[in-house]
Amino acid sequence: MLPRGEVCSSRRRRWSEEDKGRIVAESFEKGRTASDVARRHDISPQQLFEWRRQARSGELAVPVTDEMTFAEVSIGLGEPTGAAPDHGGLNLSVNGVTVRVTGQTNIGLVVRVVQALRSLPA
Repeated sequence: MLPRGEVCSSRRRRWSEEDKGRIVAESFEKGRTASDVARRHDISPQQLFEWRRQARSGELAVPVTDEMTFAEVSIGLGEPTGAAPDHGGLNLSVNGVTVRVTGQTNIGLVVRVVQALRSLPA
């Protein structure tokens, strides 16, 4: 039995697509953590991470904010380094780290490396 004055509700909330997108955008703002944003909106971090996954896959629209920026990308011809012959590919630079990607590179590995590099402070 609950003490007098306490209310217990097991009702599930329904979030609009706009609210989900706004909360996800807030979680991507510089200096914010997903856990803090989830706590602020009284949702579980797992729920927020699911919404972020949906946003990355295009299932959920996220509003553009002034805090959002594009990563700097430069494309050009450069001299290959090392003894291996150049068989095409590209150099992918994220947060000051350059990764060489060729047709033989495991794309799953590239995705994990880029995600890890993006999570580092700039």
